[in-house]
Amino acid sequence: MIYQLIINVVEIMAVISGAIYVNKYREDNSSRYLFYFLFFTLFIELIFGWLPRVIGRMEILRFLENSILSNNEWIYNIYIITKFLFYTFYFNLFLKKRELRNIMIFGMFLFLISTVINLIFSKVFFVTISSYTYITGSLLLMLSVLFYFFEVLKSDEILNFHKTIVFYISIGTLIFHLCVTPLFIYSKYYKIEKSPEFVQVYQIILTAANIFMYSCYTIGFLVCSRKNKSY
Repeated sequence: MIYQLIINVVEIMAVISGAIYVNKYREDNSSRYLFYFLFFTLFIELIFGWLPRVIGRMEILRFLENSILSNNEWIYNIYIITKFLFYTFYFNLFLKKRELRNIMIFGMFLFLISTVINLIFSKVFFVTISSYTYITGSLLLMLSVLFYFFEVLKSDEILNFHKTIVFYISIGTLIFHLCVTPLFIYSKYYKIEKSPEFVQVYQIILTAANIFMYSCYTIGFLVCSRKNKSY
């Protein structure tokens, strides 16, 4: 539970700093979209991240023990698809070349169709997080970030790259998924009775990666709020 609590704290920090930023820069629509998504993520984590834990501990919720709410794998399988689609869309907003944007849009379409088909036929929807969804989604996301870096390196934006919020988002997101994605290749072992050592390593790496990513977001929102001119 301590790992979940730590993750929730850094998520709340990112949401609060994001609220400060979008309130100051009301014309920055891309950051506003990001803030809405972070708020949505926090909602999922606070409700569905904790609900299965408290159902068995609170007498008033015991009637939910055999319901769909007693586990959260299904909602996270849906959320993960949404997450990768959003981040790909977010970085796509900053691509200037139409060819690159079209490639990412086509990739998003293929990702959505293939992951839905996989969830239907693989029978993992209510059992565990789909490793196929996470791996393919991470590849799609990393490609969108690399496309963005490629365009920045070829333009004058590189001189002020560190002053933009997308710089902090790209670094945090990229490092997070580089660290976490390999764990989902072995996600079927994420059971305490099968491999308690793997579970411990999984939780530590996932928590550390979340701390790094949301700290990047928080720092980015706060730093850019001070360096740039307000609306």
